[in-house]
Amino acid sequence: MSEAALRVHTVDDDADSSRQKDELVLVTTPAVRARRHPRAIAAMWAWQTVLALLASGPAAGLARAAWRGDVDGDSPLWAPGGHALLDWLWHDAHGLRATVNAAEIVLALGAVAGLVPMTAMMIALTYATRDRKAAGFVRSVAGGLRAFPSMLLLLVLAGLLQGLVVGTGALLAYLVEGWAHAGMGEARAQQVGGVVIVLFLGMGSAVGVIHDLARAAVIRFKVKGLRAFALGARTFRLSPVSLWWSWAWRTLASIAPVLAAAAVAGRLGGRGGFGLAFLFVLHQSVVVARVALRTSWLARALRGVDGALRRVRS
Repeated sequence: MSEAALRVHTVDDDADSSRQKDELVLVTTPAVRARRHPRAIAAMWAWQTVLALLASGPAAGLARAAWRGDVDGDSPLWAPGGHALLDWLWHDAHGLRATVNAAEIVLALGAVAGLVPMTAMMIALTYATRDRKAAGFVRSVAGGLRAFPSMLLLLVLAGLLQGLVVGTGALLAYLVEGWAHAGMGEARAQQVGGVVIVLFLGMGSAVGVIHDLARAAVIRFKVKGLRAFALGARTFRLSPVSLWWSWAWRTLASIAPVLAAAAVAGRLGGRGGFGLAFLFVLHQSVVVARVALRTSWLARALRGVDGALRRVRS
């Protein structure tokens, strides 16, 4: 073999070796943990922050314009009793309606576009290179774009099912309450109707859990939407209590910091300076905590579908 041919052969071997090292492979199931990927959590926080700014920016601008001439700025909006707030809402109703409509559009588009960063985060949790490096931002986002059609189908399917379950529950609760009103009285009838609503809300939350398990199946097994939903339903059927509780406690835990931050914000009111800076840090801490809990649940869903497959095969 000539020296030139040998050099070409060596370069080709080096390129193949480099491609093999950069190839993404599944990590072991126990390694799928949210705490191992702080950068993925930070990326999701950044996405949600940008989305929140786009949705709330027009309303904030409208408030600044309305209270520009006041020496206290928009601090009267925080005054006890809410008289200034109600007055502003009444006189600027048309402008506020436009900003609310714009925010709704932004949030609706964000819910669809947000499937890509969410999927990219799940890919970062699930895959790594052969030399044990992180999947990386570019590869994760590229995988999120490829899985977008399946994720969109799952979003529509789960939304329709949850709407059907909750709507059926509301109708049945109304009928049961009307039937029980004559024999049990108004108070007891309302309680019975409330129990029916709670039961159907629980069923709706179960559909949400199956939805996330189906998303995990798309990432873990690279299957399409309907097949993924079937795998998600089978995974939930194998461990319904454990999986539902894993979702429920994280959901409840994500509500607690919101309530705490709302209480602190109510006490601080419209203060500026250190109070405003503290409120900003507190708000962003709540967002990070909620993103981390959501990431933790998605990691649990990824481990769950993998464990369910092993149980079925065994």
